[in-house]
Amino acid sequence: MGRVTHTAKLTNVADALAVGLKLKQPDSIRSVQVEFLVDTGAAMVCLPLNIIEELGLLYDTETSVRTANGIVTRSVYSPVRVEMFGRHAITQVMENDDTTPPLIGYIALEIMDLQINPKEQALMPNPANNGKWLIDLF
Repeated sequence: MGRVTHTAKLTNVADALAVGLKLKQPDSIRSVQVEFLVDTGAAMVCLPLNIIEELGLLYDTETSVRTANGIVTRSVYSPVRVEMFGRHAITQVMENDDTTPPLIGYIALEIMDLQINPKEQALMPNPANNGKWLIDLF
């Protein structure tokens, strides 16, 4: 299938909520553009610590995760809003090691109704829904 990458805008959800509550100014919302490796074998959005720190995400918990190299412990951080194709998903972030590129996993992809086109080696909106954003609830 090859490597599929795509850029997404990530926004600190806590910052956006604070602006909505008039606790912060709109220009204080932290966001970044990230080039992701699309990984349908990964569940979560996984970022290296430098991007987590740039976004100002808050540590939440540690959890065990199964990787290609066995079971390891990884930190989980507060949610980000992931935006691409005019769609968005709000999801927690898992810390990844510095040697692995940022990963976008199947949870965010399913929320945004996106899928890989293996022939084009590209991420795209689900063609079965005629370009409309449709979320399954069953």
